[in-house]
Amino acid sequence: MLQMISALLIAAVFGAALLWLLQVLWGKLVAPVRAKSLEYELEEARSDLITRDQRIHALHRELETSHEKTEALQRAKRQLTATLDARNRSLHEANARLAAIDAAAKPALRESAEDLRRELRVAVTERDEAQTGLRQSETRNERLRAELEVLHGIHERMLDDIEQLKARVREAELELKSTGESRPPAWLMVQPYGPRDDLQRLQGVDPHLERSLNRLGIYHFHQIARFEPADVEWLVEHIDGIPEHTIRDSWIPDAGTLAGTQRGN
Repeated sequence: MLQMISALLIAAVFGAALLWLLQVLWGKLVAPVRAKSLEYELEEARSDLITRDQRIHALHRELETSHEKTEALQRAKRQLTATLDARNRSLHEANARLAAIDAAAKPALRESAEDLRRELRVAVTERDEAQTGLRQSETRNERLRAELEVLHGIHERMLDDIEQLKARVREAELELKSTGESRPPAWLMVQPYGPRDDLQRLQGVDPHLERSLNRLGIYHFHQIARFEPADVEWLVEHIDGIPEHTIRDSWIPDAGTLAGTQRGN
């Protein structure tokens, strides 16, 4: 019986030593490599974000150019429509005059009739040319509308990609800050759940400190109210100038009160 208890104690001691050794190896070897890879990924994400911003500016310039082309085509369309209406009126007038000449059937007016027919043929030709130009203008206008729709779609997708990249950057920054020897709390958030709380209501929290807490993933009072001793140590490691007793004796109870008040409201 004593041998069995001794064997169990030796196994427990061996397991604890092995676990401690694995934690030391993780903190000394794996964590720095992971931190370096996250720094590379963060730089690539920022470079990609700059490239996407430049592409968006270029797309905005293309959109403005397309709008200008569309307005020019619309003006040309209105001019062609006015010209076509004028030609149609001339055509009707010429037809009326020809009908009057044919009804009179006077030989002395044959030359005038021929002139009117020639004028009528010219008017018909000009009308056909105006209609062709109008159709071409409408075709160009439709093509520009299609291009504008494509550009709008590209612009929307670019905005979605930028939001995803920003989220990746925030996650990478949070993970980069969390690769030290102490593990971050499980309740940290990549982004606030709804409107973020006014953390400056806590003792000693100014705008700069509030931004530092937000960058670590702390946005709400109920997160601070759940602080354990290990969480307090982790926060002190990642933000300089915060006394542990202030977090333990002031922040945690005040955050619990403020979080309960918000839920009651």
